[in-house]
Amino acid sequence: MVLMYIGIVRLYPGKTIFEIHEQVLGKVLGKALNLLYLFYFLILTGTLLGNLGFFLTSEIMPETPTEVIQLLFLLSAVICARMGPIILARVGELAFPWIVFLFLVLVLGLIPQIEWDYIKPVLEEGWGPVLTAGLHSSMFQELIVLLVFFSLVNKRKDGERAYVLGAFSGEVVLAIITTLSVLVMGIEQTENSTFPAFALAKTINVGNFFQRVEGILITLWVLTFFLKISLLFLSILEGLQSVFGLKEQRSLIYPLSIIFIIVSWNTYINTVYVSDIIQNVWVGYAMLHLIAIPLLVLLIGAVRRKLLGGR
Repeated sequence: MVLMYIGIVRLYPGKTIFEIHEQVLGKVLGKALNLLYLFYFLILTGTLLGNLGFFLTSEIMPETPTEVIQLLFLLSAVICARMGPIILARVGELAFPWIVFLFLVLVLGLIPQIEWDYIKPVLEEGWGPVLTAGLHSSMFQELIVLLVFFSLVNKRKDGERAYVLGAFSGEVVLAIITTLSVLVMGIEQTENSTFPAFALAKTINVGNFFQRVEGILITLWVLTFFLKISLLFLSILEGLQSVFGLKEQRSLIYPLSIIFIIVSWNTYINTVYVSDIIQNVWVGYAMLHLIAIPLLVLLIGAVRRKLLGGR
């Protein structure tokens, strides 16, 4: 997927994904496709807010209303949206070393808890279930959102390299967490945990001294959720400006934040509902936006440029 996205950006350098859609498919079809992506980003943002609120109230602050946590978190995203993507990039630069450091602390703390027998038998059902699970997990790495901001990158080669490295690093982190969950908690406990990564962090106990460090995982989640929701917020603002030809975005920030809250309250009803949606609906819906449509845009764009002599 990453190489496909880079191919799209290379066809039309200096343009956002919304502008590329209009240039490849024309104004009418391009705007219609942009509206589909805006709806996808909206549902994704609401689901992330709902997930964050449910996690914090169920695991950390059970007496705090979920709505309060979501509103406070959304307020920080609103401030970031008013500041713009450059400020968010700087926040990401400041947070990244701490995210890496805290993640390494968690991984090293879990090594003494590993039980190698939990991973046996290896590939008992063959490669099929492994590849299926990998496909499902890839549908939650919404890397296409970053194509909105590629036009802000001064050095395109460096941007592409960082994009590929970031995607690869994300896959490695997911693989490490999944492997450690099985090796430490076993398959059954991992499957039955609502938040297996949090349950995994609670098992850390090094010499009865280094323990109860699940707060580290909470810090990681809050930071990464903030960055992801803020990116989606900014991308939706950019998309609305592109579709409707608006001169500025700030007037949309507060109405859009209200819509986010309404969506989060209606999409993340409970974990059973969300699990059912993920298994039966989300993978196909996400695949349409992350693979099928981008592939079609890439093919049409490549043919169009060839026929028009590079224009």
